[in-house]
Amino acid sequence: MTRIITGLDVGSSTVTTIVGKCDRNSSDTEIIGVAIEPAEGIRRGMVVDVEDATRTIRRSILEASRAAGVGIHSAVVSIGGAYLHTVNSRGVVAVSRADGEISHEDVVRAYTAAEQFIPKNPNREVVHFIPREFRVDSEVGIRDPIGMNGVRLEVDTLFLEAESHPLKTLTKCIEMAGIRRVGEFVFSTLAAADVVLTKKQKELGVILVDIGGGTADFVVFEEGRLIHGGSISIGGGHITKDIATGFQTGMDTAERIKIEYGATIPELVSKKEIIQLGDFLVGDRSMFPRRDLAEIIEARLKDLFELLNRELKKINRSQLLPAGVVLVGGGARMQGIIEIAKREMRLPVSLGVPVGFTNVPFDEGSSVQLAASLGLLRWKTEERPGSSRILVLIKNFFNLFIP
Repeated sequence: MTRIITGLDVGSSTVTTIVGKCDRNSSDTEIIGVAIEPAEGIRRGMVVDVEDATRTIRRSILEASRAAGVGIHSAVVSIGGAYLHTVNSRGVVAVSRADGEISHEDVVRAYTAAEQFIPKNPNREVVHFIPREFRVDSEVGIRDPIGMNGVRLEVDTLFLEAESHPLKTLTKCIEMAGIRRVGEFVFSTLAAADVVLTKKQKELGVILVDIGGGTADFVVFEEGRLIHGGSISIGGGHITKDIATGFQTGMDTAERIKIEYGATIPELVSKKEIIQLGDFLVGDRSMFPRRDLAEIIEARLKDLFELLNRELKKINRSQLLPAGVVLVGGGARMQGIIEIAKREMRLPVSLGVPVGFTNVPFDEGSSVQLAASLGLLRWKTEERPGSSRILVLIKNFFNLFIP
């Protein structure tokens, strides 16, 4: 049986629609259509102008539909970390069977108990419900308790909640753009983790950082479990703005300078290298040392990695993740970023290259940039008719618990 899935990644810089074909007899997903449009009306992944955002999303969907030769009526949609809040909770229930064997129903009741203990906020809704570990009586660190015997079952959970109003606005734009049904909203960095992180990396301990245009979103795994996630309000767009200010030029020109001449380690750039703005703006005779550009980029990236280190310190994992840092997103393609990340975070650093796809129409560098978009195609979106919201969440996210 062949299944067509569409991923819609709404970012600050671009809106990407990717169409994939999944065959039950193959573990790979075939890419059959891709469209990338410059984002308008979107800031930090959130809609700030409904008309502009709708127009951008519609263009991306139509182009991908033409490329794939199929109509697009539903999609799995990414949301960035700017939407999200993390909440920890614990659910405790008594095992229901007389023989003490833990059933699926006991696990569901434990999940439901955990949800009941999170603070209720009418302006937020649960997007991801992620079990981190179970405890059966005095035995801890259990990944799957079904079939075990005990009296008391506990589950430690991580809830990811999204701001309701921005989510509703995004849904409105997507529907106005021609999508009849949003199959599911997925935290974009979790989607990327599905296709770039290995089981071994998740077991050892790793932080995945998706450097986008407006934010750098991250997730941290250890012992196969998601233990932390969030968003840093620094992205490639902030670097572009710094360049525009430093070189006294427009944002479009600054972006072109960043792409063509950008570097992150000033001491590796010759003092003799000069950037002439006349190469980008006719008649502009201004000239700047390329090392000045590297210093601008380095300063902003140091801020980013310092904030990421603070997040790791919150969970006592600073410099303590053996699998290190994995970078994805457009910002991960900057020259020298691996070196500065190693220096600032004192961990191994690598680029995250998505695996499990065929007929990919772009090179390895572009696939690093589009990791979240590709991850959406692999995200599990099956739902059982009549399931309650909590059961649907459990079904969709149980795969995160077992690496």
